[in-house]
Amino acid sequence: MYNRWSTSHIAAPQRAEFWRAASQDALTPITPRIPKVESFDATLTTRSMDNLILNQVQVATSHDVECTDLDLSRSEMPFVFVDLYLSGHVQASQQGREIIARPGEPFLIDGRRNYRLDHPDPVSMLALAVPYTALGSRAPAVEGLIAQHLPHRASLQLLAGQMRTLSAWPHDLEPDEASHVADVLVGTLQAVLQGTGDESLAATKHRCFFRRRVQQIIDQQYADPALCPASVAHQMGISVRTLHARLAQDGTSFGAELMARRLQRAHAMLRGGPHGTATVIEISARCGFSSPAHFSRRFRARYGVPPGAVRRKD
Repeated sequence: MYNRWSTSHIAAPQRAEFWRAASQDALTPITPRIPKVESFDATLTTRSMDNLILNQVQVATSHDVECTDLDLSRSEMPFVFVDLYLSGHVQASQQGREIIARPGEPFLIDGRRNYRLDHPDPVSMLALAVPYTALGSRAPAVEGLIAQHLPHRASLQLLAGQMRTLSAWPHDLEPDEASHVADVLVGTLQAVLQGTGDESLAATKHRCFFRRRVQQIIDQQYADPALCPASVAHQMGISVRTLHARLAQDGTSFGAELMARRLQRAHAMLRGGPHGTATVIEISARCGFSSPAHFSRRFRARYGVPPGAVRRKD
């Protein structure tokens, strides 16, 4: 199946919602963040092969996209995304990790969780959506590889080449051919993941378990301004040095995990819910920030606008 969407014929006020609906139709639901909607010019081409999807996105202006909780609720099945930029670059963030990827540098995104892609410039990119069920025993390896530079292996470059070739193919694929192509793509991705090895897979699972435990403690105590590495390490029965070292192995830190959770909760409070009437100062205190000024600086750095702008917008 082959489809194409373009904003060129859409009135400016409707372009953001049109782009969100097009992404939903392409089975990759996201929420676009478009600073200048009047100049937003984008096309989305999607090709389905068996149970795989290859999307090609071209956007002529800066923009960001975010996969929110609402977007996740609209997902029809859990995918892993192989993102490959052909031009422009992206700052991708997921689960406290961040990567700046340039053309020719494929990376993985977990479609079961929130993520964000920031594009300061025009971009052209490919996104291969592969169901987790298709990866078999290699699926657990994905969690340790999301939003980071992948090992430079022949299998990774082969996968990138296959994606480029398929995106440029001028004809529809017959059902039997599409099924064979899908098998080849899945096999190549499995080869990329196989590079982790069984011992590395076990280590990845252990790191993921450790990080989830840290996140659980943060979720329960993020509102406490005194929450610190020493406190969490004590609760986990380890040293502070061990806490820092294990999080570093996963490409993150205690400060990054804590700040991400506090900002996430503050953003949710500003947008409504049971704290819909709380002031920015009250939300700052409820989320454990040392001062409203500190909260405002960190919020603006993460979301690009001051806290009050989110409240006014909604």
